[in-house]
Amino acid sequence: MIAPHRLLRICVTALACLFVAFVTPPARAQDPSAKRDWQKQPAIVEIDTTHDIYAVGDPHGDYERLVALLVAAKIMPGDPGPPEKAQWQAGKAVLVCTGDLINKWDQSLRVIALFRALEVEAAKAGGRVVVTMGNHEAEFLVDPTNGKSVEFDKELRGKDIDAKDLAAGTDKTGIGAWLRSLPLAARVNDWFFSHAGNTKGRTLAQLRADLQSGIDKHGFKAPVLLAEDGLLEARLRPEPWWEMPGDMPEQSVKRLTQGIKALGVRHLVMGHQPAKIMFNDGTKRRAGELFQFGDGLVFLIDTGISRGVGFSSGALLHIHVGNKKVRASRIDSTGKSTEIWTAPAAEKSTVSNPSAATKAMHQHIIFHGFHGPIGQAPGAGHLLHANAGNR
Repeated sequence: MIAPHRLLRICVTALACLFVAFVTPPARAQDPSAKRDWQKQPAIVEIDTTHDIYAVGDPHGDYERLVALLVAAKIMPGDPGPPEKAQWQAGKAVLVCTGDLINKWDQSLRVIALFRALEVEAAKAGGRVVVTMGNHEAEFLVDPTNGKSVEFDKELRGKDIDAKDLAAGTDKTGIGAWLRSLPLAARVNDWFFSHAGNTKGRTLAQLRADLQSGIDKHGFKAPVLLAEDGLLEARLRPEPWWEMPGDMPEQSVKRLTQGIKALGVRHLVMGHQPAKIMFNDGTKRRAGELFQFGDGLVFLIDTGISRGVGFSSGALLHIHVGNKKVRASRIDSTGKSTEIWTAPAAEKSTVSNPSAATKAMHQHIIFHGFHGPIGQAPGAGHLLHANAGNR
């Protein structure tokens, strides 16, 4: 028989355990408040390669159009059916997607699964797939109930996945943890890739430090990401973010050139904006056009491929950097490749009929003693493919 004082002690202990169990939240697979391991999940991926580079922007939940484009560009051998069975046929090439995988159409989960599968398959062949975060991913991670995520939330509910768990990175599928681990930008050779492109004149080291400290302090709502002039949110409308009121065209191009030069690169590639753009030198970009501006300074690769946007059936950027020439081509959904920019390697570009702003930019470079085309970059359009090989 248990002594009364021992029985009392047992009861008190049991009640205490029940109280702790009741008030303590269940353990989570990942603590969303924990700081990111920036060594394992870098803010900016850096790659140096002698192989082709491809870039695609803003698939926005349209798996079928994305697959058709990747097959047309011979990055994949064919439609895999289930995205998990995707195959890679681009060898040691690098494929960059500048974000906005989700929302606007109803196949976001399949788009995510496709890129996760291609990451693995490309690595087996010595290639790389890099997906940088878009504003739609960041905004979902901040608030999965935000008004932009209606289609994605419907998909998640259809798969019995809790949107809040996914945003916290605690879902069993691993999708949330993958989204939270995405880099915010990538440097591949002398090309810089990010969703909206505005680095505000920072060096690569400064940008990396600001991204890390901003996310550590504020999470994915950090101003460096989602402020109106942030890396994932800066706009090209009503005017491009590098143009200021009262600018002459050459002043805007000088500001853009200096920002790109600060990163230690020659070219800026970004998505985020598929609409018609008017530049202050009179240059026009049509809605859905993969476009280059400033004699290869900037490439705009959001072509509105998603049927939720409807500006085009898509295109990729293909960059080829040989010993003598740098070429940027647009590859459309039929597989047609069109050269949109070319230049002798590390020399002036050979774009015909450069804009007034471009001419002024080259005058500025000459007068101020710069050597070579600070703003060399490949063209825009559909899929961008770059090759740094020796052919």
